[in-house]
Amino acid sequence: MQQSPSALVHAPVPARNVLQTCDPDRARAELRRTYYPLSLRRLDTGAPFQFTMSTHSAGPLTLGQVRFGSSVELDAGELEVAYHVSVPVSGGTLMRCGDQRVYAAGSTGAVFTPTGHAAVERWMPGSVQLNLKIDRKVLENELAERLGRPLMTPVRFAMAMDLTTSAARGWLDAVHILARELHQPGGLAASSLLAAEIHRVIVTGLLLAQPHNYSGELHSGARPHRPKTISKAIDLIEADTERAWTVVELARSCEVSVRGLEEGFRRYVGVSPHAYQRDRRLDRAHADLLAAHPGRSSVAVIARKWGFPHPGRFASAYRRRFGVAPSATLRGLRP
Repeated sequence: MQQSPSALVHAPVPARNVLQTCDPDRARAELRRTYYPLSLRRLDTGAPFQFTMSTHSAGPLTLGQVRFGSSVELDAGELEVAYHVSVPVSGGTLMRCGDQRVYAAGSTGAVFTPTGHAAVERWMPGSVQLNLKIDRKVLENELAERLGRPLMTPVRFAMAMDLTTSAARGWLDAVHILARELHQPGGLAASSLLAAEIHRVIVTGLLLAQPHNYSGELHSGARPHRPKTISKAIDLIEADTERAWTVVELARSCEVSVRGLEEGFRRYVGVSPHAYQRDRRLDRAHADLLAAHPGRSSVAVIARKWGFPHPGRFASAYRRRFGVAPSATLRGLRP
């Protein structure tokens, strides 16, 4: 007998963090701590409030099973720092992301994109969901690696997920394996190496199973071979990121015309030489902010070190790339 999609998530989510409460404020606080800042509104104030959640954070993934005993509305705004997948275990929920709306029930799940306004318009009483939060940077880096170029725009998934397709069922199998192994003392997830491979299978599986704005390129396998001149320019930037390379200097060093270098970057890298250098500098600034002590360094000092003299422009570029303000990273508020 073929197993239903929802049956794949009936195994209990690892009970590292379990909460049962009749207090809406406590439920809201725990959801905010585990997932995202959000509002919670009871739609049926005459019914007793009941909330149950079991969760486990596994590297870039947070896996949880959530149940509301009465009807509620949740509003998280733009998720910014993560992609999110909701899979129905029982009952149903009416959900919205941007201009897309899905009733997640039975064989239909929902995928939320960080840049769309995310909300659960109605959680039906007694409904149970499996919720998977995926770090935005990890997913986008994985896709960029597979495409062989930086992403120009965020990944925008189709919201409705058909859980009956072979790809979706395979993806759910991987999620089920993670849930099971996290629950087993000494299981595969206890090995950091094997856990990282499971995480990558889940992230890549979602990119392959669920349609998005890069699906055509991802499935085509098109990955043009970079000319030596472009590879050399990239190596020069990576080797000396602090240097303010001009396009003229790069072109001269690579023995190619400025026009040829710019066209090569657009075709084989997907961004201009300037944009590529800016992103590498943002990555270095990000690493420094993660390692810095708030009392011993500042955003402005690190920004200037990596060639960003204007604090406001640096903060805007940083937020677009990492989903949080640089000051939040410095304070240890990780996505």
